[in-house]
Amino acid sequence: MAADRDAIDDIQATWALRRPELDTGPLAVVGRILRAARFLQQAADDWLADAGVTRAEFDVLSQLRRTDAPLRPGDLTAGVVGSPAATTKRLHKLTAAGLVTRTPDPDDARAARVALTPAGERLVDDLLPRQIAAEAQLLEALTPDQRESLAGLLRTALLAWEP
Repeated sequence: MAADRDAIDDIQATWALRRPELDTGPLAVVGRILRAARFLQQAADDWLADAGVTRAEFDVLSQLRRTDAPLRPGDLTAGVVGSPAATTKRLHKLTAAGLVTRTPDPDDARAARVALTPAGERLVDDLLPRQIAAEAQLLEALTPDQRESLAGLLRTALLAWEP
């Protein structure tokens, strides 16, 4: 790969040879978003490993830290990437680690409410500044204007895609 080419450039070039009638332009965007998401997820999981949580688990903890009241698991699922089953699995791990508690929902005996424990609150408060610094370091390849532009473009796409 040349220094100014990435894997997506190579994929598009190969498809252009094998299927020249196809417009592979969407791969330039979607492929890069998917590759970037995997890279960013792995980087976050790597630096959070010492704290014993994954990025997805940290997202659950962070969502709880931003609220004033316990949340239902369904509310947590709506606020993070993942399925209800994935949220349940994360909550079991976080409960076992003593970072969240689950209590019966006063409005629905079949449901539960989830809240941070003091240890969970301390963990989020400790990790959040480091997470922001790590993400800033990952974005150093972009100028401030490029970051702002990318954030705006991604917001536009997500507003169209998310329910």
